Parts: sequence; C-alpha cells; structure tokens
Amino acid sequence: MIETLTAAAIAKLVFDGVIQAGAGKLTEAGLEKGKQLWQKMRGKVKEEGVTEAVLVEVEKNKSSKILEEQIVPFLQVAMLKDPQFAQEIQNIAQQINLEIQQGSKDNIQVSAISHDKSTQNVVLQPKAKTQTFVTHYHEKK
Repeated sequence: MIETLTAAAIAKLVFDGVIQAGAGKLTEAGLEKGKQLWQKMRGKVKEEGVTEAVLVEVEKNKSSKILEEQIVPFLQVAMLKDPQFAQEIQNIAQQINLEIQQGSKDNIQVSAISHDKSTQNVVLQPKAKTQTFVTHYHEKK
C-alpha cells in the first residue's frame, strides 16, 4: 500500500535529497526527480504567495527552518486546492523514496573517525564482488 505523503514529508524529502544534496542518498536518476519535484513545488508555492527571496534563502542557506515555517504551509494549501498537483508531487516523492530504499540496499556506508575526532562519511556503491580499502595514518613528529 502506498502511503499519502504530507506537504511536510515531501518538503523534507526534497530538502534532504536535493537542497542539502544528501550525500549518497539519491542516485543520479533520483536526484533528477528530486530537482523536478523541487521545481514543481517552487512554482506552485510562488502562485500561493511565497516570495522568490524566501525560496532563494532556503536554497542558498540550506535552511530547513524557513522551509518548514514559510514554504510548507503554502504547499499544504496548494495541495488542498489542486488535488491533481498533490497527486503528481506525491507520485514523484514516492518514486524518490523507492530510489532511496533501493539505493540503501546497494550501498555500503562507512564512517571513519580520525585521530583529531573529525568524522568522514562515505557511501559506496560496490560494483565488484570484492572491495579494497586503504587507510593511511599520518602522525605529527
């Protein structure tokens, strides 16, 4: 059964996957669908009264707070007023969710913590049966 995604869930999906460019969460095809979804949402919420400045601020500053407070309410209204639009963006969002779920089955995520306590997350998509990892440690003298 396919669940109906709320405006907030769709906005979060777009924010995590496209605006923040979620490392490794989306394949190229998923990223393209995410960009398409953001453009559809962007156009519709502008019709509902969201200013270009707010949209640019979300994109430029990667602000989930502004997205939640100043875009999601307009997206909710747009989805209620235009059920066809709501269905369209929900379908695209479901496709993206499937890409993420499928991708997580194929990906290996590795977190490496260095001696200075910094962490680097790497998502790998193995193509071969065997993967080789090489780690280098550099000590200060």
